[in-house]
Amino acid sequence: MIVPSIDVQGGRTVQLVGGEALAIEAGDPMPWLQRFAIAGELAVVDLDAARGEGSNAPQLRALCRRARVRVGGGIRDVATARAWLDAGAQRIVLGTAASPELLAQLPRDRVLVALDEKAGEVVTHGWRRGSGHELLARIAALRALCGGFLVTIVAREGRLGGTDLERAAAVVQCAGATRVTIAGGVTTAAGVGAVESHGAAAPVGMAL
Repeated sequence: MIVPSIDVQGGRTVQLVGGEALAIEAGDPMPWLQRFAIAGELAVVDLDAARGEGSNAPQLRALCRRARVRVGGGIRDVATARAWLDAGAQRIVLGTAASPELLAQLPRDRVLVALDEKAGEVVTHGWRRGSGHELLARIAALRALCGGFLVTIVAREGRLGGTDLERAAAVVQCAGATRVTIAGGVTTAAGVGAVESHGAAAPVGMAL
């Protein structure tokens, strides 16, 4: 399954390399949403909210009204999570704040946990801070409490060089029956097929 991904920063559609360098600035996200909605559910990430540097919430709420959207970025408490579900998000993506205590208060099938990995460690705050959690250990701790995982291999993100299939296989095995989406480096139909052959879905951003 392909999950088109739209990252929003400063009200504009962007693509970053490695979470930092701006590679593409593509304007208003709404036309891109309309174009990509043919694939089904889309992922929309508020990069400013993820970094604690602002919010694009009005735009994201408008996107939720136009297509099936999973929303991520800056969702750190139950009230915010429920507000996005009430605003029409099909699913919400929790990153930094994902904990057993918080997840237990939300509908499991509508929550994805985002785990961004650098050198085996889960990183937070827009990939800028280490968490002290090892990726597979974190998956094992949370897999019974969420509807899926979105795992980003940061070293591959935005580089159009293919993803780490060996790591993807390890993640899927660890997650068990919980669904997995592997992000970072997927660029071709063959690449999507390779990720699917390991039992995961593939969000596609830069390549689209």
